[in-house]
Amino acid sequence: MPTIELDGATISIPKPLYLVIEDVGWWRGEDGSAFQQPYRNRFCRPHCLADYMALTELSRRLSMRIAMGMVIGEWDRTDYLKKVPGATWLGSTWNNSSNRGPWLEEAAEYLIANRQYLEIALHGLCHEFWQYGIMSRSEFHDDHGVMRPAGIIHEHLRGVAEILAQNGICDFPRLFIPPALYHSFGNGAESFQKILYDYGIRYVITQFSRARCYSPPVHEKITWEEKVLLLERGESPVAWDETSAAAPETLRGPVVALHWSNLLHSDPGRNSEVVDVWAKAVMRASHGLDTVLASDVDACMQQAAAYYLAKMQLMDNSVEIDLHCLPAEVSLGCRISLKVMDHKRRQWGCRGATLEQRSAGEDGSCVIIVTPEPDCPQVLIYPLTVLP
Repeated sequence: MPTIELDGATISIPKPLYLVIEDVGWWRGEDGSAFQQPYRNRFCRPHCLADYMALTELSRRLSMRIAMGMVIGEWDRTDYLKKVPGATWLGSTWNNSSNRGPWLEEAAEYLIANRQYLEIALHGLCHEFWQYGIMSRSEFHDDHGVMRPAGIIHEHLRGVAEILAQNGICDFPRLFIPPALYHSFGNGAESFQKILYDYGIRYVITQFSRARCYSPPVHEKITWEEKVLLLERGESPVAWDETSAAAPETLRGPVVALHWSNLLHSDPGRNSEVVDVWAKAVMRASHGLDTVLASDVDACMQQAAAYYLAKMQLMDNSVEIDLHCLPAEVSLGCRISLKVMDHKRRQWGCRGATLEQRSAGEDGSCVIIVTPEPDCPQVLIYPLTVLP
């Protein structure tokens, strides 16, 4: 954690903590992998509106627009996917009528009405890929991390846009979470990121160790390619198929990657009990100088870039924050959170940025948010008066 001492105060650039929930969107709960169907959530019941309401409750508790990595195939209202090669196990005989009903309309309306709490991220159509009825583990890359043919990728992404539009969701996602974490980067104009950018994707959250790296990342935890920022998410704190998962004592950022069933109860009326456990755990993890909650995916990416790449140094009675190394993908309009432990309870000023100082938290630290001025990669912060 980048920290510096100044006149009895400790200033840090904390790591963000942001929730990403994968495998949202299935209607059926069973794992179908034994008979060439998707893995789904290995959940004990069908999903329902209450399962989306649980995510909104968690978002409200944390003041965080959490990301839902959605598999959207079972939202197909017109059987469009029969025309998309490799999208389903049924191929040209795809029939999604069993998943169409009032629950679909309710969920679509709910997501539209609550878009300020839930960010729809792209996870896939049906997560896996099928050729001659045989399933491969990941939709967009093969088992060696080699991208599937560009024409196939475009057809799948157009399928995502089509199904979202069928359900009244017109904005294409900004965030991509690779299914099964099979991904690739580092090959520039030939990369998967180039295609993603053309569809409006600006961020990728994945595990670098699981990806095919044609060239090394800029930093072991963060990199960028073709105007798309990629962030290392680390391991999930609990197993993907664990229902009503208990939160561990320690949660490490920048990304807490969970799966939908981790946050749900076998009785949908008791989902709040599980949400309560995780809300308290995330809030507990945000205490101290080393972590700050990210309000949304933009804040997560900007803060992660600052945490990994910015430099701090002492300058007389101020602290200089050097942002030269931040990529253009996050530097424009960037907001960076600093945490300060200052027993003198001073206000703080800055040069080269606007500053917003928030009240102290339970641990006595306060959060300072700096928004650098355009074309100003260096920011100075300094203490002002001592409060009465």
